[in-house]
Amino acid sequence: MALFKKHTPGTRLTPDVGQLLSEFNHSLMLIADKPLLITNLVAKMKQIGGVANVSVFLLDEGTGKLKLQHGQHAQEPDVFFTTRDRLIRWLEVNEKYLAVSSHPDILAFFPEEEQTKIKQLQAELIYPLKVMNRLSGTVFLGKKTDGTPFTLRETELLSLLVNQAAFAVEHASLYEIQSDRIKRMYRTDRLATLGELAAGAAHEIRNPLTAIRSTIQYLSKDFVADPVKNEMVTELIAEVERINKIVQGLLSFARPSALDYAAVDIEQLINQTLVLVTSSIHKHGIDVQFEYFTGETTVTADREQLKQVFLNLILNATEAMAGNEEGKPRTLIISIERGAEIDSHTRYLLVSFEDTGKGIREEDIDNVFNPFFTTKEEGTGLGLAISYGIVNRHEGEIEVKSIPGKGACFVVKLPQRAL
Repeated sequence: MALFKKHTPGTRLTPDVGQLLSEFNHSLMLIADKPLLITNLVAKMKQIGGVANVSVFLLDEGTGKLKLQHGQHAQEPDVFFTTRDRLIRWLEVNEKYLAVSSHPDILAFFPEEEQTKIKQLQAELIYPLKVMNRLSGTVFLGKKTDGTPFTLRETELLSLLVNQAAFAVEHASLYEIQSDRIKRMYRTDRLATLGELAAGAAHEIRNPLTAIRSTIQYLSKDFVADPVKNEMVTELIAEVERINKIVQGLLSFARPSALDYAAVDIEQLINQTLVLVTSSIHKHGIDVQFEYFTGETTVTADREQLKQVFLNLILNATEAMAGNEEGKPRTLIISIERGAEIDSHTRYLLVSFEDTGKGIREEDIDNVFNPFFTTKEEGTGLGLAISYGIVNRHEGEIEVKSIPGKGACFVVKLPQRAL
């Protein structure tokens, strides 16, 4: 069956809409992967609407922002909307698309910042993705490539397509959330088991290691006059210290100290942590940008243990960017923002560490919090495992996202009493 109907010269090809909708409906039943589903939606909208520019925003439950998932500005983190924006409220209340050129009066009602974003996205039609009276995203379409206005039939068909997609995207999002929860549960159980094994191994290693170090130190005085043997003894002691450091890390992972809860200002704590690594940051020419999008940054937590988490994440980002090729930016963006509600009294405070380093390979993402997993030549692979345990004991979460070759972003979610 031909995808396009017969046409005469000078007319725009009209898609066989019935076939396109049938294909899309079939894909909805087969695709559970959200990015693939979005790609499929965009392709069908371009065919039906005759447009080249389509941008899709989806609601991030963790931050309450509608973030750009697909579009020409997808790599720009500043392009987002919030559920409090007037455009989003208008779409949620009216439950229909907004034709930008046809309603300058409505556009004028929006703040200048929102109008700028709409122009930046080159939007002509804006559709809400809404399921069960809940807006979960928006779709922005640019002007038609042939310069003609959208017909009533085209806008209705696009509305039908968006409505079908809204349910599929909602299901894919729920599937994604459930998969993440299962992964976190599995990781927590696995780390608990590894912790028990690590505690036993550390105990068995530490006793003979102490005897080895004492013996070497006792014998070292006999080799002071022999430079070669003295150097060998010095290297032996250094290796014993390295093993002892690993054992100490194992004990920290397996038998963490109790949490000393107190009110902790996260903004202040991060500034204090940055002071500790100032020399390393300057040495590698790293530009640190500290942003916060909430005035309340205090949580109840263990100050020193959280400092250990932040220090580890900042050092990891610094090392990841140290090897950047000439001309590639070295930027660490640290941000604090309000997250989703946990219950009526508590919400998450999100602390993000985003770097422009080499990133993490997709096949390694699920292993970064495992003990002894490392991509560093001299790393022990315990830093992130210990950090994961600390955040978990605070009843929080730590997540990582990465684009290989472009950088990584670690997000620490900490419970914060809602005001």
